[in-house]
Amino acid sequence: MNSKSTGLKSIAYELNLSINTVSRALRDCDDISEATKEKVRQKAYELGYIPNNISQFIKRDGKKLITVVVNSFKNSYFSIVCEKLVHIISEFNYDFALVYSQKSKLDLDILKQCISQRVDGIITLLEPEDDVIDTARLNNIPLVMLGRNVDKDYIDLVYTDDKLGGQLAAYYLINFHHLDKFVYIKLANAECSRRRFDAFQKAVKELNSDAEIAVINQNQLNTKLIQLIHNQYYGLFCFNDELAYEALKILNKEIPNVRKVLPRLHIVGYDCISTRINGFTDLTSIDFDYDEICHTAVKFLLNRFENIKLEQQKIVFTVKLHQRKYI
Repeated sequence: MNSKSTGLKSIAYELNLSINTVSRALRDCDDISEATKEKVRQKAYELGYIPNNISQFIKRDGKKLITVVVNSFKNSYFSIVCEKLVHIISEFNYDFALVYSQKSKLDLDILKQCISQRVDGIITLLEPEDDVIDTARLNNIPLVMLGRNVDKDYIDLVYTDDKLGGQLAAYYLINFHHLDKFVYIKLANAECSRRRFDAFQKAVKELNSDAEIAVINQNQLNTKLIQLIHNQYYGLFCFNDELAYEALKILNKEIPNVRKVLPRLHIVGYDCISTRINGFTDLTSIDFDYDEICHTAVKFLLNRFENIKLEQQKIVFTVKLHQRKYI
């Protein structure tokens, strides 16, 4: 039984209707009452099932709709990426929507919200949960995940070279600044954070087998970071610039003008925000081509619109080190 008939069967079972009645209700056939149509559409929404013909039926302008899903607008990386994606999507004359989630992953409630807005494709900066992937597949909605790499099928992947980023941070802190105690500030429950740390740790140990590395997460910054700094852990590698700026803010509060008071303290971020938004303190950071990454994410969706059954599309973009200017 194919995924479409499975979805119709689920709706029919829930409403105690025949599969034929459900199918005709979803196709807006005249012999089905409006009350039944509404009941079927509501149940389809609850189960995360709206077939393509109904998605097209409720469109008003005929344009395809691409939704971008994020869970933070405080994170400047998300803001930059969203702005670029919206610009590119508009250039292709598609509709777009930004959907905000309060959760760390793309869950089924958010996908249902997208389906109810007659979405044709989704670019997500959050990792999709397994039931989201199943439901998106059922409804032929392509998913592109931007910025993260996960071992899941059906999702197209556009992300940066986490391994190289971790290595560059290690080389910079050891070869350029000759440090031997390090702190990695991680993003909890993120596979890409683990990969960056693993590459960083391996490179550090290859360069200096006696080096020490402490690992903390965002929630431990206020309680553990100052103590580590007092113990001369002067090399900080952060999962992203958001964490790097948060760490710098905490340090400056405890030790005003900390980078001049502790000249051996060096911080490496990831995303290179300072080169793209005026007013941000210049920070040594892992940089990459934002424009190319965003164009590729949209291109992957366009390929899916042409052929939903393509093999998984996946690309890893190289990174480089942006070294802050010393004033």
